[in-house]
Amino acid sequence: MRRSSAIIPPAILRDIWETRAGRVLSALGLDSVRSTILTLAVLATLIPALATSAISYRQNRRAIRAKLNQQLSGASNQAARETRLWINERLYDLRVFASSYEVSENIERSSPQTRKRLTDYLGSVKDRFADYVELTVVGTDLRTVAGSAKVPGKLHFAGAWLQQARQGDPVLGDPMRGDSASVTMEMAVPIQSAAGRFLGVLAARLKFSGIEQLLREEVHGREDRVAIVQPGGQVIVSAGGTFAALPRDALRELQRADSTAVSFRMSDGLDVVGALSAVPRSDWSAVAAIPATSAFLEIRRLQIATAVTLVVLLAVVGSLAYGLGLLIVRPLERLSLASTRVADGDLEVDLPASGGGELSKLAGVFNDMVKRLRESRAELERLSVTDALTGLANRRLLMAELAREVRRSERHSTSLAVLMLDVDRFKRFNDTYGHPAGDAVLNRVATTLRKCVRDVDTVARYGGEEFLVMLPETPAREAAQVAERIRAGTEADRFAPNGGGALLNITVSVGYAVYPENGKTVDTLIEAADQALYKSKEAGRNRVSSAAPPAARAKAGR
Repeated sequence: MRRSSAIIPPAILRDIWETRAGRVLSALGLDSVRSTILTLAVLATLIPALATSAISYRQNRRAIRAKLNQQLSGASNQAARETRLWINERLYDLRVFASSYEVSENIERSSPQTRKRLTDYLGSVKDRFADYVELTVVGTDLRTVAGSAKVPGKLHFAGAWLQQARQGDPVLGDPMRGDSASVTMEMAVPIQSAAGRFLGVLAARLKFSGIEQLLREEVHGREDRVAIVQPGGQVIVSAGGTFAALPRDALRELQRADSTAVSFRMSDGLDVVGALSAVPRSDWSAVAAIPATSAFLEIRRLQIATAVTLVVLLAVVGSLAYGLGLLIVRPLERLSLASTRVADGDLEVDLPASGGGELSKLAGVFNDMVKRLRESRAELERLSVTDALTGLANRRLLMAELAREVRRSERHSTSLAVLMLDVDRFKRFNDTYGHPAGDAVLNRVATTLRKCVRDVDTVARYGGEEFLVMLPETPAREAAQVAERIRAGTEADRFAPNGGGALLNITVSVGYAVYPENGKTVDTLIEAADQALYKSKEAGRNRVSSAAPPAARAKAGR
């Protein structure tokens, strides 16, 4: 036996490719030729453009991050150094004051006169230096010897601070927030005699206006922020935008970053980029931050430029692909869309039969078919809402129109009248002259009704020999006039049944009801008009009666 060839014929390969590729395109929603061409053109433009934009974006973001790191870490480092320098300068000033003859000599003598001289000296020093709020001299027994304030304040140092001062070291207190929301800090230096004996401490309470001035020099933008914070994130002093407190998780992230810029959210909800540097010889930290919108402004500009470029490219390529699609598949696409609309019930379709050839002829045949379908549906719709005998609206159309008018009358606070009329002794007429003559009577009544009402009114055959007239925006007085006109017009209409014999006439009994006086719904209005109709019949027929109010009808029903 001859072995079968392992090579698949090209025709089969093409069939496999068309089948599988068609399934994939269909699953992606690319069923039409035009959408396929447009998608391929867009992808051919979009993929390289996106790749280039992504590489450029990464490089620029890396460069901007490096610039931010340099800017923010430099600002935070400078703020930390300036803060420590300010503290050292204040401690140096205190040591100079404490070594003054006025302090050491007067504290040793400890007389009322020397205390006064010491108090005057502390007051003059405090007045000359703006950073000091209060200066106080405390003896070795922790009693206040003298102070710049009339009533010296209490010191808030923690731990064995006096022992620390006795050893010659300065003492730094924790920042404190007063009633005025201003933050102050206490510091103290030892006072020693000329022989080196420990006499007490000179304590000072300082405000941070000096540090705040230094921090302002590190703020370059309107929304930039620089602050000195405590280990818990409480802000000691700040400059620039609002810096109420630093969230603990943001503080931990900044500390882990080690002077590297990181993104975080402030307690007021603003997204910022910041860096942290520790203040030397303290547990404070200096934080510099700028809003993320400002930090990444250049990146946003790059994104916008890239997006604009992509949009322009897509617009150009899309326009070319669209034009090509118009030339290739526009006629077929129009026919496909039109067929879909017709299948969905939309017959308002008209294909342009431009050009020539089979497609133009097919468009003409399609338009003729749709026209016939449209005419057939219009006739069916007319028959579905029209009484076959009289040509008036049937009960179905009447109920829909009446419901709509009730809602409109309720919305605009207008009146709506409903007239119900019945041909008097119609059964006797039918029995005497036959059903064809009865049908002719109904048609004559329908003609009279059309003559007596407006174009906006609705006249319908309600059933049998009953008719109903709906009069929008019509009060009771005008409804009574229309009802009387209908009654009189019917009575005056003389005719010969079956085309011969003596002239006869018929009469109608009419009842009318008005919204909202006699009813506020379709059912209650019809019921009120129907009861008024029977009131006309009971009163002798060939007359018009108005509906009674709902309360009276309910009482009569009981």
